[in-house]
Amino acid sequence: MTKKQLKITLLPNGEIQMKTVGIKGKKCLDYIDMMKILADVKIIKQDFTEEYYEQDNKIYNDNIEDIKNT
Repeated sequence: MTKKQLKITLLPNGEIQMKTVGIKGKKCLDYIDMMKILADVKIIKQDFTEEYYEQDNKIYNDNIEDIKNT
């Protein structure tokens, strides 16, 4: 399993770049929202990596169990 990371880069012009690594699907947006609050910043531009479009297997397996139990 890949370690979940939030990589933060402070640019000379004062901008902050944030990138999630090892966080699949829309769950990465939770990390970005948390950083928006902590750093008191607004998002100017948002790009999605390939991981955003992947599904986390744990979430998938939990959903399968819910279907089996109905």
